[in-house]
Amino acid sequence: MLKHFYLVWFALFSISAGALAQQDSVVEREFLQIPKADSCKRNLFILTQQPHVAGSPDDSALAVFVKDRFERCGIDAKIVTYYVYLPLPKSESLEMTEPEKHDFDLKEGGWKWDKDTYNSGIVMPFNAYSPSCDISGQIVYANYGLPEDYAALKKFGVDVKGKIMLVRYGRSFRGIKVKVAEEHGAAGVIIYSDPADDGYDKGDIYPNGPMRPWNSVQRGSIQDLTIYPGDPLTPGYPSTKDARRIPLSEVTDLPHIPCLPISYGNAQLLLKDLAGPAVPEGWQGGLPFTYHIGPGGAEVHMNLDMDYEIKPIWDVIGKIKGKDFPNQEVIIGNHRDAWVYGAVDPNSGTASLLETARAYGSLLKSGWHPNRTIVLCSWDGEEYGLIGSTEWGEQNEAGLANDAVAYINVDAPVTGVNFGSSAVPSLDRFVMDVTKSVLDPKTGMSVFDAWYASQNTKSFEKSHSVPDTATTRLGRLGSGSDYTVFLDHIGVPSFEFGFNGPYGVYHSSLDDFYWMEHWGDPTFEYHATVAKVLGLAAMRLADDPILPFRYSDYAKQISNYLKEREKRASESEVLKSVDFSAAEIAAKEFLKISEKVDARIPHAEAASYESINKGLMEIERAFTYEAGLPKSAWFKHQIFAPGFYTGYASQPLPGIARAIEEESPSALKSEIGILSSVLKSATAKEKEILGSLRK
Repeated sequence: MLKHFYLVWFALFSISAGALAQQDSVVEREFLQIPKADSCKRNLFILTQQPHVAGSPDDSALAVFVKDRFERCGIDAKIVTYYVYLPLPKSESLEMTEPEKHDFDLKEGGWKWDKDTYNSGIVMPFNAYSPSCDISGQIVYANYGLPEDYAALKKFGVDVKGKIMLVRYGRSFRGIKVKVAEEHGAAGVIIYSDPADDGYDKGDIYPNGPMRPWNSVQRGSIQDLTIYPGDPLTPGYPSTKDARRIPLSEVTDLPHIPCLPISYGNAQLLLKDLAGPAVPEGWQGGLPFTYHIGPGGAEVHMNLDMDYEIKPIWDVIGKIKGKDFPNQEVIIGNHRDAWVYGAVDPNSGTASLLETARAYGSLLKSGWHPNRTIVLCSWDGEEYGLIGSTEWGEQNEAGLANDAVAYINVDAPVTGVNFGSSAVPSLDRFVMDVTKSVLDPKTGMSVFDAWYASQNTKSFEKSHSVPDTATTRLGRLGSGSDYTVFLDHIGVPSFEFGFNGPYGVYHSSLDDFYWMEHWGDPTFEYHATVAKVLGLAAMRLADDPILPFRYSDYAKQISNYLKEREKRASESEVLKSVDFSAAEIAAKEFLKISEKVDARIPHAEAASYESINKGLMEIERAFTYEAGLPKSAWFKHQIFAPGFYTGYASQPLPGIARAIEEESPSALKSEIGILSSVLKSATAKEKEILGSLRK
């Protein structure tokens, strides 16, 4: 079936290519010819020569390298330094004490054909922001370690207080797993990657395939990003060298119990010795024996000695100044720091960002300049907690609130060939339009057509075409990457994208050049395609006379979210009488005015462009509320934010959603009032635009 699918794609190549040529401007077509796979390959090879965890000398060296590459392209660039609270492990040990003695080897194994796996600079697998510890206790297996899993343990009569929880990666951010364990009184957490999630159950394992082998370990931060991201000691303001740093006793986003990551090769020794009942449905992983809950059987002694320091990190900021509206900024960004080599995460993005910069440099030499300023950002410290982007955003918050047009993020954008994107709804159609202008390397169709076909396989195979009215499904942004400060804190319209495929070596030493060359993108054509989509999107946002935001799409989404929340509230005895009408009325008015604006904008006169654009830039800001969300005031956006237990995933209408989760009528009434207020503010901005359109 797939063979037939790709033959259809190939047959449509000439049609797609012809359509592309008609749609694009001369400068866009010139830009799209520049990014090359071989250049991206060279970029990635250099970027992955050494491990470069945030704050390390090799991380600093890469910052200098990126700055130099920007400047060679004719892009003004500088390094911005922040001083942040970063941990590294001094020593780690895990010993099974019952039913037999066993000292675990916590290092990742080396592979003779992959020299990178033997590098002495590889940091031990660890969970950043874990406290040091010297603890012993019985093991209890808690599946993915989420609230519903602890509810199941309670039904089994299992008391987890003082126990060491064994949980598997997946379903939510690792920091949530530690938070939930702490809330239930556990003494510590051991976290592992189960082969059912990213190992042999999902495909061939390295070195025969892209999935995680028995001795590979996922590193990662356990900072609670639902409270606030960035430097834990400078919440809400930049961590400059002389910044005031709050005492640890006032920090609210760090765990108080330890966490250690291990491989599934080690986890199986703990799981096979657990006593207690067999696990309920959905808890069985991929190891070849029946899992049990515990406690009883396996007991361990865990010792962690963590070294915490204030260290420098280095953002690289490049700017191409706009000729007409230099204060208005289109920002594109990717983080540079990696837990080890980071061929996928993040340097497939960095290699592509550098290639976008090279293409811009070529255009600059031929006389091109964008109408608005384009800012290229290489963030540092993302892996620890979105630190570099958050500190820069907080330092420049006032300017960004006034002048930022949009933020485009790439994090780990190349693991395969399947395109995907997440965005605020006002940018959905813009993302679709951009991808219609870039060819997909494998199929010869546009990226959009291949994207649509992957989401609508049956209808595409039946019709052999993509309808002119076709749309694609985009995800929604929560947290977990560098768009967070822009969207969730300041209210800058944002989107991210990438090409996805089987990827089982996340945050391990195997995420290296060898893996990318063999499994992720052997030809490096998709790296070049990322550079094209990224660069073209920024060019259009910088040069379009009227910004391409469609808030009628946003308004429809908000109305749908409201219906979903009201239905959920109606299922609760204590909430079913709460009146949602104020928010519903505000949402309907916002939709009504937004549809009028979207219908009239194509007919606007040039004299009104500036005032229209000013209004369009302010609408997303209007969705922010200065007091922020309950229990996480740093997050000001009232339409999208991460949920307390969803991890990276978006929780639409987060204030209302949290009030429903807490079953608090008073909180729900308050949040409905806040949502009504921000929707009225957004409607007022739309009315101002409508006034400009009538002149």
